[in-house]
Amino acid sequence: MGDEPEAPLINTTLEASAEASDSESECAPAPRPPLTLAELCRSRPRAQATRTDRYFWSALTVAVVYALPVVQLLVTYQDMVFATGAQDLCYYNFLCAHPLASLSDFNHVFSNIGYVVLGALFMVTVRHRQRTFKQEPNRGIPQHWGLSYSLGLALAMEGALSACYHLCPNKMNFQFDSSFMYVIAVLCMVKLYQSRHPDVNARAHTTFLLLAAIMAIGVYGIKYPSVWFWALFTSLHLAACFYLTVSIYYFGRLRLDKSTFSSAYAHVRSSRLRALVPQHTARAALLAIANVANWALATYGLIQHNKDFARHLLAVLMGNAILYSLFYLVMKLLHGERVRLYSWLYLVLATAAWGAALALFLNSTTKWSQTPAQSRRHNSVCTAMQFFDRHDLWHLSSAAALFLSFCLLLTVDDALHDTPRDKIHVF
Repeated sequence: MGDEPEAPLINTTLEASAEASDSESECAPAPRPPLTLAELCRSRPRAQATRTDRYFWSALTVAVVYALPVVQLLVTYQDMVFATGAQDLCYYNFLCAHPLASLSDFNHVFSNIGYVVLGALFMVTVRHRQRTFKQEPNRGIPQHWGLSYSLGLALAMEGALSACYHLCPNKMNFQFDSSFMYVIAVLCMVKLYQSRHPDVNARAHTTFLLLAAIMAIGVYGIKYPSVWFWALFTSLHLAACFYLTVSIYYFGRLRLDKSTFSSAYAHVRSSRLRALVPQHTARAALLAIANVANWALATYGLIQHNKDFARHLLAVLMGNAILYSLFYLVMKLLHGERVRLYSWLYLVLATAAWGAALALFLNSTTKWSQTPAQSRRHNSVCTAMQFFDRHDLWHLSSAAALFLSFCLLLTVDDALHDTPRDKIHVF
C-alpha cells in the first residue's frame, strides 16, 4: 500500500507533453520509479553528523547570547516594580501571585521548571539512545543527533526565558517568552524534513537566519500592529505556503523559472482538464488540507488584526509544525510503514496533553493587549493546590506535550531500522 508511482520532474513532463502534442503516435515517457532514501542519502555519515551538530552549537550560541540581555532587562523591570510601587508596569494575575524574596510573582516563575527539567531529560534520552544505537550502513533513517539535542536545548531555554518574562510580563517583553517556541516549531519541521531528505535540507546558519527574521517580524508586529502590516504579513504567509506546497509535492526537485511556467502552459493546452488531476493523490489531498488550514488562519488574522500579533505568529508556526507531523505520519501509513506501539503511545499522550494545554492557554488570566485595568478583569484565584492558576498549569501541560512530541519524533521511524534505504520512500 503506497502513494502513486513517482512522476518525472515537471519540466521534463511538460516539455515532453508539448513536443508530443503534434504527433499522437509518439509514446509518453515512462514514469520514473519511486524516489527512495538511497538517492537522497549519499553523503558520508561523518559529513552528515557534522552538518547536524552545527544545529546544536548554533542553538547553544543563540541561547547564551540571547538570554544574557534578557535576564538583565527583566531583573531591571522587577527592581523598578519594587522601587516605584507601580502596579500597572507588570501584568500579573494579582489574585494568584505569591511573592517570595525579591520575586513579586514566584509561582509563575517556578511553574516553568517543567520545561527546563523535561528539556534536560530529553537531551539525556538522546544521549543514551546515541550510545546504544547501532545502525548498519545504507539501512534505516539517518539519525540526526545534533537536531535532537537542539530540540531538548530549545525546550529548556523556553522555560528559562519564560521564567524571565514572568518576572514582569508585559507587551514589550512578550517576545522573550515566545522566541524559543518559534525555534521549537521550526526545528520540528526541519527534523521531519531531514529524515527523508538528509542531503538536501537547510543548513544550520540558514535556519537560524530565518528564525532571526521571524523574530524581527514578531517584534515589529507587537510594536506597530497596523492593517498594512497585517496585510503584508498575510501575503508573506500565503506565499510561503505556496512555495512549501510545491516543494513538498515535487520532493524539492522543482525549480521555478521562466521555462517552468511556459512548459506548464503548454502542458495545460495539450492535456486540458487532465492537467488538473494530481498524479500523487494522497500527497495532494493532505497538502490541500494544510493549505485550507493556513488560509483560514491567515483570513482570521487579517480580519481581526488585533494587537496580539505574537500569539498569531506562534499559532502559525506551531500549527504548521503539527500539520507537518500529521502529514508525515499519514504518509508513513499510506506507504505501508509500521509504527512501533510506544510511538503510538507517545502520540496519544501528546494529543491529550496538547488538548489540555490549549484549553488552559485560551482561558488567559491576563491580557497585555488591553489596558492594565481591563486586564485585571481576567484575573482569577489559584485553581491548583492554592498555589497555581490556569496559566501555571498551561506551563506544566505544554512542557509535557512538547516533551512527548519530541519523543514521538525521535522514535517514529524505529520500525525502519533494518530496512534498506532503497526500499524507504521519500515524501
